[in-house]
Amino acid sequence: MPFLSRCCCWSSASGCALQPVEVVRPDMFRNYAVYLRDEMVRRNLLDAEGNYMEAAIRDNREYRPASYGEELYRRLSTRFRSAEARNGLAGETFADSAAPDDNVRIGKVGFALGQGMDVISVSLTAITDWNGDGVNDWLVTCTVTPLFGSGPREYYLVVENVAPTGVLKPTLLAIRDCANNECTLLVGKARSKVLGFDPDRSTDKAPANFVESQPGQQIVVPPHTPAPAGAPGAGGPRVQEHSLSN
Repeated sequence: MPFLSRCCCWSSASGCALQPVEVVRPDMFRNYAVYLRDEMVRRNLLDAEGNYMEAAIRDNREYRPASYGEELYRRLSTRFRSAEARNGLAGETFADSAAPDDNVRIGKVGFALGQGMDVISVSLTAITDWNGDGVNDWLVTCTVTPLFGSGPREYYLVVENVAPTGVLKPTLLAIRDCANNECTLLVGKARSKVLGFDPDRSTDKAPANFVESQPGQQIVVPPHTPAPAGAPGAGGPRVQEHSLSN
């Protein structure tokens, strides 16, 4: 595994061509750095040693909500994991799909939702220019932890060019599926196997921001690789402020 640390160079003139990254959840960003390392190196978000360049100044021109957790709960589309939402048979967002008796805890950077037999945790992980268009994007992690049976399953997402209104439509970069003490990273067409549908079917071709892979590629992660960060418990009132950051 790479040793994830901040890079100390600050400009391309000094020999550093890395895109700056504002890391919101270091524990979850480490998962991106480990499991999507080649892709992140290709996009100049990590160097060959696994270092990243910390964003020195926040761009106040970008949309920055008071609560990222509230934004993600109210606006993030569930189409990346829900065939029902894709077919118009369920609510578009997590808020739309939540039942009156579902428990929701909303924090500054994410939320946890107890829904059926699952605990769903969604968190802003980092802010960076993923697609290289000069505008920062959101890296978002969604972890689904079953109360019984196998799991968890972790979805790696990117939301590009976030605007203050409208549905946030994420691109599904990869899925990390864990069962029986073994985790498998699925990218490209292999994602369809666990989803039960093709996440790319609404487009003529896979967008440029998808992780590159051979059709059906699967990467088996060693059994003792740490599981994704767990979600908070589902107890408490319908909506309650709760910090999801470490």
